[in-house]
Amino acid sequence: MQEDLGYLVGLSERDLDLVIAEHLVAHDLGSQEDDDEERVFIAGRWFASLRGRLRSAICGQEAIERALENPGDNNQLLAAAIVDALLNVNFKVDVPVTVLAVKVAYVGVRKICSGDE
Repeated sequence: MQEDLGYLVGLSERDLDLVIAEHLVAHDLGSQEDDDEERVFIAGRWFASLRGRLRSAICGQEAIERALENPGDNNQLLAAAIVDALLNVNFKVDVPVTVLAVKVAYVGVRKICSGDE
């Protein structure tokens, strides 16, 4: 299920992590974590594991750079450019690409591309 960018951009980063965890633990029957802190940890660990792949997929993309130059009032344009970049390289993950794109926008494209952890 692809989720609406406008809705996702409106979430706090913590709430977005809970959405990510919901998608991740839904695949592990019997591993439904009830604790939000554990879910946030799972989402963070998962996202950290993708950083190298994300760098390859998004860094230097012209549309993303243009969106970074004109951030506007929210990250919706940036997230849309990230979605396009991820779809163009057929980026496969257990979370909808829209959710991942908003997480990347929250963390920061420049931070990810510079390799800052």
